[in-house]
Amino acid sequence: MTPRDVGVALAKRLAVAAIVVVVILAAAFAIPAATNAPTESEPLSTPEYDAETLATTPVPAQGEIDADRSAGNRAGVVVIDESHSNRFGRADIAPLVRELTSIGYGVRFYDGDQTLDQELSNANAFLVIDPGQEFTRDEIDDVRQFTSGGGHLLMVGEPNRKSISASLFGTSITERESALTTLAARYDMSLGTAYLYNLETNGGNYKHVVARPTSASELDFDGVTMFTAASVNSRRGTVLLRAAPNTHKAGLDDGGRHPVAIHKEQDNVILLGDSSFLRADRFNVGDNEQFAAFLVEFLISGNSSGSIDGGDDETTDGEDGESTDTPNETDQAGDGSGQNNTTTTPPPLTPAADSLTPPADWAPGSVASAATAEAVPSASSARPVEPAARPG
Repeated sequence: MTPRDVGVALAKRLAVAAIVVVVILAAAFAIPAATNAPTESEPLSTPEYDAETLATTPVPAQGEIDADRSAGNRAGVVVIDESHSNRFGRADIAPLVRELTSIGYGVRFYDGDQTLDQELSNANAFLVIDPGQEFTRDEIDDVRQFTSGGGHLLMVGEPNRKSISASLFGTSITERESALTTLAARYDMSLGTAYLYNLETNGGNYKHVVARPTSASELDFDGVTMFTAASVNSRRGTVLLRAAPNTHKAGLDDGGRHPVAIHKEQDNVILLGDSSFLRADRFNVGDNEQFAAFLVEFLISGNSSGSIDGGDDETTDGEDGESTDTPNETDQAGDGSGQNNTTTTPPPLTPAADSLTPPADWAPGSVASAATAEAVPSASSARPVEPAARPG
């Protein structure tokens, strides 16, 4: 083969290679253009994610807690539990404590240095917020005896939460829950574990559930904004607050109006599904301060006799083992003044909390709409009973 033949052969091969490259490039541009050609299709309808419908306005924050001071005798003690790894800071409940002290009540934080029955002696109320440890049997007996004697118990829980911790050996995820199971069960009450959310009616975030008073509660305000709340349940009692319609439990498709606050007047106990609405930066969001005022009135209206040291348990011969010994009469103010303080607790007249039917006419979409009356017969006021006048 001559050098000329070699050159011709090489030129042919280069020409073939150039043609192959051109064909590949043409295919690379032509095929996507053909497959991406616009076609006619109907728009996807997703009304549940419509931005205009889902957009909510944050609830304004203003006002102060202003409790009715006549609910108590302006002298007494409220004990706040800190002995069960409770997950709150004193700064979180500063507005509540400030209101209690401003009307003449002392506040003691129970750290377990002495027995619970000693701590609750002569106290008006016991406040338990998000404990990390369950109460022991003896402690539950002490609390039960305290409430049977007229003392008031306020239990405040939270839904389960996950926390991430890191160490030299890696990270771990733990789930925390409010350890109120045993104490609440003694009153036939329970706290849900899943958080509530609402995509339509909320306080600016789907977890900021708006709850409104029921007609049976006789609370006179529009709504309370709770921040990551759990539902609560009770065998009996008055539902004070229900979440707005179409409120869901996380992980469960059971939208409805879940109760978030229940009062068992015959047992002198209230159970709440959220504590964060009491925080210093949230206590006055919406009508939160009005509900907080109601809670203060509940605490100070507790019977301060607290004679649980070595005393016999109150009557528990009811059908369900609950105390039926009402009304109660007390004779100690608990402040060492020797003044009498008489509080009367009416017999239970309210329907079962889990049988209350939520109303069907609650208009969603606005946190400022008027409160809706619940189709439940109003039997008794959920507000603390005003004590008799102090003797002159």
